[in-house]
Amino acid sequence: MDKFDLTIESELADTLQNIYANFLNNDVDKVSIVELKKKYNRVEYAQFLKGKKLYQSRKKWIEKNAYAESIIIEDETYEMLHFDSIVFDFKYKGIDKEFIQSEIFLDSTATRMALTEMFTCSQNEIIDLCYNPEYAVIFYNSKGEVSGIYEICFECSNVKIGIIGTAMFAVNLPYLNSLFETYMRN
Repeated sequence: MDKFDLTIESELADTLQNIYANFLNNDVDKVSIVELKKKYNRVEYAQFLKGKKLYQSRKKWIEKNAYAESIIIEDETYEMLHFDSIVFDFKYKGIDKEFIQSEIFLDSTATRMALTEMFTCSQNEIIDLCYNPEYAVIFYNSKGEVSGIYEICFECSNVKIGIIGTAMFAVNLPYLNSLFETYMRN
């Protein structure tokens, strides 16, 4: 990737590598890491319900403390069902920024290392699927608009990526985990 002085060596099919390279070179200007607001937690909800009788207060609590497994907004089904080895079921439309709790923009060194890990790592078959993403990497274009997202669940090691379409796979991300450990988990 010329823009970030990256060389991505991957097991990914050529077509998908070209899609990623095109995205990074043309649609990414800045990169941030974000912490997402907590997903609805049944134990916390049970604690909240003690002594509560009104439906409206329950509804407000759920709206405030929940999001549907991903903040990625998907569009209609993708006309091309696959690009070589990766299946994009739906077109990527955007993200629900309401669930971003905190955000830190990465410097050029951290950006290069994070991108290398995200796009060079080998993708594994999904084995466990709790998928409770608490963190994500957000990509911004030169206009400051969100151009993509790399959402992460460190509990089950699954990620969901939204660029031109959305794809989900399992992956090990030690460098990104250390970034979130340093900047987000206090």
